[in-house]
Amino acid sequence: MKKSQLNVILTAGVASLFLLSGSVSGIVSTFESTTTDNIQQKTTQTNQNAIITCYVGGIPHSQTISCASGTYLKELFSELATANAHDSCSTDTYQLQQQILLFAEQQGLLPTGMSSDMVLASLEKRCQKFAAQNIGDRLPTAAEGTGREMFCNFVATGEGAAFPIIILPRFIPIIMAPIPRLFVGWKTSEGFTSVGGLVSGTGFYAVGQQQGIALGFWGIGFSIFLPPVRAYGMFGYALFAKASAEHMEYYPPNNQPEIAQTDPADGQQMVPTTTTELRFEIDDLDNDLMNYNVTTEPDIGSGSGGLKPGGTYSIPISGLESLTNYTWYIQVTDGKDTVNKICSFKTEPTTPILSNPLPPDGERDVPFDLTELRFTLKDYQGDTMDYTVQTSPNIGSIQGTDVHDGTYTVPISGMTYGATYRWYVNVTDGVHWTRKIFAFETGYPAQFNPFDYGWQYRKQITIDHTKVLDDLTNFPVLISTTDTNLLQKTQIDGGDIMFMNDVGVSTRVYHDLESYDASSGTLIVWAKIPFLSSINDTVLYLYYGNPDCINQAYPEKTWNSNYEAVWHMNDATPMTITDSTLHDYTGTKIAPYEPHETTGKIGEGQEFDGANDNIWIKDQSVLDIGEKTVSFWMRSDVNSNYQTIVTNALGGTLNDAGLDIAVQNPGNEITSLIGNGATNEYYLFIDKALPDHTIYHYYVSRQCGSNLSLYIDGFLSAWTTSTSGSESEPTYNMSIGRSHQNPPYFYWFDGRLDEIRMSDVARSASWINTEYNNQDSPSTFLTFGPEEPHS
Repeated sequence: MKKSQLNVILTAGVASLFLLSGSVSGIVSTFESTTTDNIQQKTTQTNQNAIITCYVGGIPHSQTISCASGTYLKELFSELATANAHDSCSTDTYQLQQQILLFAEQQGLLPTGMSSDMVLASLEKRCQKFAAQNIGDRLPTAAEGTGREMFCNFVATGEGAAFPIIILPRFIPIIMAPIPRLFVGWKTSEGFTSVGGLVSGTGFYAVGQQQGIALGFWGIGFSIFLPPVRAYGMFGYALFAKASAEHMEYYPPNNQPEIAQTDPADGQQMVPTTTTELRFEIDDLDNDLMNYNVTTEPDIGSGSGGLKPGGTYSIPISGLESLTNYTWYIQVTDGKDTVNKICSFKTEPTTPILSNPLPPDGERDVPFDLTELRFTLKDYQGDTMDYTVQTSPNIGSIQGTDVHDGTYTVPISGMTYGATYRWYVNVTDGVHWTRKIFAFETGYPAQFNPFDYGWQYRKQITIDHTKVLDDLTNFPVLISTTDTNLLQKTQIDGGDIMFMNDVGVSTRVYHDLESYDASSGTLIVWAKIPFLSSINDTVLYLYYGNPDCINQAYPEKTWNSNYEAVWHMNDATPMTITDSTLHDYTGTKIAPYEPHETTGKIGEGQEFDGANDNIWIKDQSVLDIGEKTVSFWMRSDVNSNYQTIVTNALGGTLNDAGLDIAVQNPGNEITSLIGNGATNEYYLFIDKALPDHTIYHYYVSRQCGSNLSLYIDGFLSAWTTSTSGSESEPTYNMSIGRSHQNPPYFYWFDGRLDEIRMSDVARSASWINTEYNNQDSPSTFLTFGPEEPHS
């Protein structure tokens, strides 16, 4: 990055973006701040760095940062600007503010004596006030409610001023008849107004940000300004009074409008694409006239109507497309209350449906001796179809005419190993077209002898059946060894390491390569064993020594579909950890090396400092309602308070919705809970005293229906079937190392975590025990035979 670019990034007012965006949105765009929290920055270039002068609360502080740090800040500011534009007080905005402040603190950008927590606490107070008042640097463009009354009395008070400034009762001399004022008015960011109709017997009161007028007013009023107090108040009578406010209540209480039947019905499927209107019924028990507004997404039409009695209404639509989800939004108001309804529907497929490609799109390790491609066609109108299939590079093509629903094949030949192929399918029913492109990468045949394809060495691996509690299928076995035989023979990244289920022509055993150190021959790999016997030893073979093959690790084939996430907890980058499953739930750290990679139970793990380290799985709760298993290795450094390990709930609250696993005191316990999101008790809750927390132990939380179990080091330690309410959907993304609460309740984790796994099934006791046996002591779980060279 050029120094001039860095200068632009860190010019005056940049810090105001993240410190003040959570409180006064106008400051972000205009920089018109007079608060004590205003931050200014000046930059001075050097040959390699930029000197930043930062003012927080009027306190200056200069610090030199690198171009790399400036680049990282620029990316964070860009994300924050987007989040702030959407909602300046959202969780995402707050987390970005926190991330920037923590990084600023680490870079020494904050003045001496000023911490990120201090600034965050100040922002939190501002954001809470902003959320409560809903005010910024301008009034909202539309009020939430409006009240009107004739021949009424009223009282109004609030922050700010009214007009006229002073109002005193006026009388006609001698007869002492009151003289009303033509007009009084008020506009405030925080006020209260109560109006009662003397003839109608109805009324309203307005709270919060509001504005109002009274015509023909007689009474008393005042406005004062005695710093820091600026306020107004008035009481009297009026011929007419009106107020619009963010919170409005009516007397007697108003019956809200109702949105009854809709056509199409909410959630309806197979809606004809020829549909020309959306219909809905509205009603009001008070017989108020209503206004409605309807919009659609994607936009297929909209409409509105004013002063309508109860009845059925419609809006015209057009341009519906085949097999598409549509949402329509209905808003109805009677002038006092507004109700909204969101409906959705899905259109029928008018185009031919092309499905079930084989090989699936994106598939790897497709046998290069495959002889055909396969796909399925369906037309819901029963039309006959024509299709063509072409490939690139050309390995075959075909066309068909006047075909009906069914599965069709394409003969292919001439594929080579390690190549990428694309196939193009075009289908028409004579009117509508469907076009799709699929791709796959070739590997070795389904069964083959590695010695015939360039491998030079192999070793037998024998798994001790006495370490396996019961027969298990598709079980990922940890193979961890330091073997000097691998030196100078394997590819430098271990890409040629491969496993087979037998010698000679046999079947591949897929594996996930966690790490390989070519300087020592240290290998950490997970191999999916199709059948792991508890009666007989299981044998497989390690092959290595092929300089020409592509990387043989297939993590997406190693972890079956029941694994929602598998994090080995080694750094992919200073900011991320990688998920080995198909879901690709990448974990993002709050800042580079926060937490930092350290020695784990299995290879590398992550160390959390208990102050500001955590990992977010952005926009993903990972686990849903129902059966689940969460496992991890943990070494807890401090057990003096509540510490979040993993959670997709708020964390640390009684009305949580989702999963929360934590360490807590008193009792130095590990707790696991499933929230119901409603009551002051959890759906399921379990706790157990920690073993020696200074060394790694293996913890597994398992939910099966209404049973929650906790396993420690392979054995059942606690369980419960006592429930309250029902399980609720998670409300947050998955977090590792802290809760989703605001300060001071982050509940940072202090310790080390390794090998975190999450599954959408309840793993058996045998599975959990075998995992522990394997991972705790891989050298006794399996043994290696001597090296066997290819002869």
